[in-house]
Amino acid sequence: MMRTDSLLFRTAAAAAGAVVLLIALTAAGVFYTASEHASEREDRRLEDTTAALARAEVAALLPPALTMDAEQFAERLESDKPLPMRRRHRHQPDAQMPPRERLTVIPAGDTVLMRFLEKQGQAVPVKLDADLVAGLSTHMIEGTPHRVSVVFLPGGRYTAAAEPLAVREAAVRETAFTAVMPLLALLVILPVVTALVLWRAMRPLRRTAGEAAKRSSSDLQPLPLEGVPAEVRPLVEAVNTLLARVERARTREIRFTADAAHELRSPLTALTLEAERLSRLSLTPEARTAVEALEAGLARSVHQVSQLLHFARAQAGEAAAMEKDMKPWYAADLAAEVLEPLLPDMDSRGILFEAEGLDDGRPIEGLPRAAVQAVLRNLLENAVRYSPDGGSVTLTAKRESGSLILTVSDTGPGIPESELSRVFDPFYRMAGTGRTGTGLGLAIVRTYADMTGAEVTLTDAEPGRTPPGLRAEVRFPLS
Repeated sequence: MMRTDSLLFRTAAAAAGAVVLLIALTAAGVFYTASEHASEREDRRLEDTTAALARAEVAALLPPALTMDAEQFAERLESDKPLPMRRRHRHQPDAQMPPRERLTVIPAGDTVLMRFLEKQGQAVPVKLDADLVAGLSTHMIEGTPHRVSVVFLPGGRYTAAAEPLAVREAAVRETAFTAVMPLLALLVILPVVTALVLWRAMRPLRRTAGEAAKRSSSDLQPLPLEGVPAEVRPLVEAVNTLLARVERARTREIRFTADAAHELRSPLTALTLEAERLSRLSLTPEARTAVEALEAGLARSVHQVSQLLHFARAQAGEAAAMEKDMKPWYAADLAAEVLEPLLPDMDSRGILFEAEGLDDGRPIEGLPRAAVQAVLRNLLENAVRYSPDGGSVTLTAKRESGSLILTVSDTGPGIPESELSRVFDPFYRMAGTGRTGTGLGLAIVRTYADMTGAEVTLTDAEPGRTPPGLRAEVRFPLS
């Protein structure tokens, strides 16, 4: 359904309204003009019929009237020369009767022999309430309005014909509606055609908007200008300029983060080496405890700096470069590589690890190994970190509908539903977990998932149990 606040809807509505108004005014004008012409045509038909009836009457007395042209017949009717009288018998000479005066009007109340066209020309004597003059006029006959045409003949004769106005008006309306019908059809068709044309004209803009909507947050490439209407091109160019500024600012921020993390690694590494040397010396119990705390703090700092560097590299688009290396790889080999540094911690805490579906004997193709490795490493690190001592971590892999689905489940505290929308934010950590962390693990997972078009879903591993654990599922498209 088209939104009322869209440019396409407003333009289509304005264009359709203008078209409808223009066609409606044109249809009204055509209807009026067609009605006038049809009425005039009906009058001419009535006059022609009356003239034909008059010619027939004259021809009975003056046979040459049938062959006279219209002008000659009109001149004969206008002349004062009387028409010959019809003889009663063949051999009886014409009766000598005084000529009657030519009529020009029949007074109201006189009987008129009227020929009704709807009665096939039957002559009926009627009385009119108004004077009957030559030509066309309208009179009430038997309570019904009629259009009357009269032709006065020489010698006091006349021919009068009548037709009900209802019959004439029906014919006029039919003719007018026939003339207006194409416009009425356009009244329905043109708004639809206008909307379709505008919809097609907006297609490049919709395509550009669709491409922008499908992009990941790290893709700040300029929007394509191909096919964009000239009226909208300045807006797209302004957006591209803004994207370029955002990209430059983002690059500076990522470079600063990466440089800072890189610079911190060297002193932290040196401090770690010094702490190891210090731990090998003969120390008092109190000093030994302090050195162990120092080593644990340095280990956390090194891990945080390492995560920060990974996050900066992910945001910088290293995953896009990794996608160029699409060599086949095996899930079992990748899992073993990721698990190796986690095994000492798992053994010391008695965490049970299980794996399913990793060794199916088929290589994984169409998916960058480094991106999957970064995602799996952070998910497993979080699962091990937040699982209690004696807990368990499960990794499953399966192929389904052209996708690789990796699932990591643990027996930790899980994530409340109210926190699911925030745990992917950088440096965000839930309170009350009792575990130390950097707040970057899930942010790195989301960044690499977006770069590969993967979908990340977090749910309870065992709903209803306390604690419910966490089940993280990542669906990678194999393309």
